[in-house]
Amino acid sequence: MTVRKAIIPTAGRGIRLRPWTFGCPKAMLPLVDARGRIRPVLHWILAEAAAAGISEAALIVSPQQCEVFERYLPAVRNAGANGLPERVEIIIQPAPAGFGDAVLRGRSWAAGESAVAVMLGDHVYTHGSSGSCLGQLLKGHDPAASAATVGMQVVGAEELLRVGVARGEPIPGADERVYLCKELVEKPSLQLAGERLVTPGLPEGKYLGHAGLYVFSPEIFDVLSSLASAGTGGELEMTDAQAELLRRHPRGCRLVLLDGSAHDTGTPAGYADTFAAFAAGNRR
Repeated sequence: MTVRKAIIPTAGRGIRLRPWTFGCPKAMLPLVDARGRIRPVLHWILAEAAAAGISEAALIVSPQQCEVFERYLPAVRNAGANGLPERVEIIIQPAPAGFGDAVLRGRSWAAGESAVAVMLGDHVYTHGSSGSCLGQLLKGHDPAASAATVGMQVVGAEELLRVGVARGEPIPGADERVYLCKELVEKPSLQLAGERLVTPGLPEGKYLGHAGLYVFSPEIFDVLSSLASAGTGGELEMTDAQAELLRRHPRGCRLVLLDGSAHDTGTPAGYADTFAAFAAGNRR
């Protein structure tokens, strides 16, 4: 079964990128590639989706962002830009309430789909010869056996406190880059990672860290809704929803080690590093 739709939350306030984000969403930060093409972060994310075969995307945006996106998307299409999903819909998230809340707002839009992709609105990708990172993830997703499939990259000790980290179990007979997810911990300590999150086959001191790409069965919306109903009023987090999916389906959550790198543009240092990687021609 083909995954046709992607939910892309972009409603974050971009606090770490102020004062830029007082006047412009962080998803509109420009990136220039080695061919001299200048496009905002959001455009590169949508191009990643389209390259993987996604035909429809939903942007989960804040009310303040609507005008910018509603002007940009028609204008860039009228200017002849191609390589984007055929349809891009805008869905409002009235107030910041967490990554999980943003994804849940795409429930009606994704109704009837056997699976939906989720992409972070501030992550872009460089990759090797295996094609787009989202395309690799979709290839590793088994709709008959997977409640969730998550894109991963290798991270070292210095990155543990910035990402979700999972322990993978190799799947006999499967691609060597695809694992069963056995445990997931958000921003673990080095001690915890060394005790519980070591994946066989990775170099010592290296772990599988989230890369900001996901494929979920429709069950994710039921899980998020249940967590929201049982919550204490705080933000609704995707990590909690993934943990619940893993509890329900101990052998139904997969990890795909991507041939490529995720670049987080949501911090000044991350944006600077991403700009350098794109300009150096590391995107293919």
